[in-house]
Amino acid sequence: MNLKAKFSLISLMFKRRSVKEIVKKNIEIIGGYPLYVLSFITPRNKKKWLVGSHIGFSGNPKYFFIYVVAECKMKTCYWISATRAEEKKIRELGFPAYYRWSIKGVFHSITAGTYIYGFHLIDVNFWTSGRVKRVNLWHGVGIKNIEFKSTKGSAGKIYDEKNFFSRVYLPYLFKRPHLFLSTSPLMTEHFKQCFRVTDKECIEGIYPRCDIFRWHSEKLKQFIYRYEPAESLALIEKLKKCRKSYLYMPTWRETRENFIVSAGFDFVLLNEVLRQRDNLFLLKLHPESNLSMEEMSRYSNILVLDKKIDIYPVLPFTDVLVTDYSSIYYDYLLMPGKEVLLFPFDYAEYITAGRDLAFDFDKYTPGKRVHTFEELLIVIRDEVSLQFDEREWIVNQFWNYTYTISSLVMKIKTLA
Repeated sequence: MNLKAKFSLISLMFKRRSVKEIVKKNIEIIGGYPLYVLSFITPRNKKKWLVGSHIGFSGNPKYFFIYVVAECKMKTCYWISATRAEEKKIRELGFPAYYRWSIKGVFHSITAGTYIYGFHLIDVNFWTSGRVKRVNLWHGVGIKNIEFKSTKGSAGKIYDEKNFFSRVYLPYLFKRPHLFLSTSPLMTEHFKQCFRVTDKECIEGIYPRCDIFRWHSEKLKQFIYRYEPAESLALIEKLKKCRKSYLYMPTWRETRENFIVSAGFDFVLLNEVLRQRDNLFLLKLHPESNLSMEEMSRYSNILVLDKKIDIYPVLPFTDVLVTDYSSIYYDYLLMPGKEVLLFPFDYAEYITAGRDLAFDFDKYTPGKRVHTFEELLIVIRDEVSLQFDEREWIVNQFWNYTYTISSLVMKIKTLA
């Protein structure tokens, strides 16, 4: 790698980070490597599992953790939190949780036998992960090339194994899991290339976060009142009262700082159409997005959701998903009767400069498409039917699994 490419990569790694965050990252690396060496010689408790997610108490790790602790009554499964605020929040729910860098957090991390996460080892603690069994529940099926299969964007540079800076600053990216949760034979073949795992290391099962779509209404209601914050409950009540709701969840884009503007949204016009029909339009940005949507509070029928809200308990109460290349498309199809509208307004740019696709976009994301805001508005105004014939085929392609959550737990016990 030439000098120009090295500086480009360093700039990419620290993009959008404050000086404080950069200093903290470097201190962590300096202190982390000696701890990493130590973690290979400390005794490990095979019956102790640690679960975590660097984006908060959400996703597959959250639902797996609740199942194991609340239903399986496992006493040696702990949540490792990225912040003290998150630790407090989870403890208030009655679960054992420890801040990653607290004394107890480090102790459990350096003595646990298994780490279970949804992104990478950073979800728990890479620096204490020597000799642990690694279980990656991942966070989405889909058609995008990711991780080692990426050839474009930042991922194409970062996942270069010859890249010294990636290996030093992001070593957790190069640790293969011992067990990887896939969802179908199609996805297994895809993930094997993305994560360089084998057939033996893949297990085809339901995503824990999607298991709630199969629950009866009373069980879902009890779960929401027991584990979800007041903000989520208030949102669900609003959704119950409106006539129809649209949830817009665009994927994350590296190449557009404000793709909402590029999409041509006229929120004044959209809000008026929604108001006339007693409909709601929810906007949920990707957790990695840095767009500011503070001015949206003036619209009566458009709600901007907190980027870190756990959207999955809310999904059953929505009517239409509006998305583009996001994996949420496939999750949403698991709920019978729900409608999907595709809004890939920047398709040509996305596949050229953003992410390359592993599958044919038209074939593997069937359904009604609109490419401009004007077309989107017509669908909402006229309440166009969004059902499509290929729905069952798509579900079978991406969700053809054999393992339930309980059988996944047994598989991890066998691994440990």
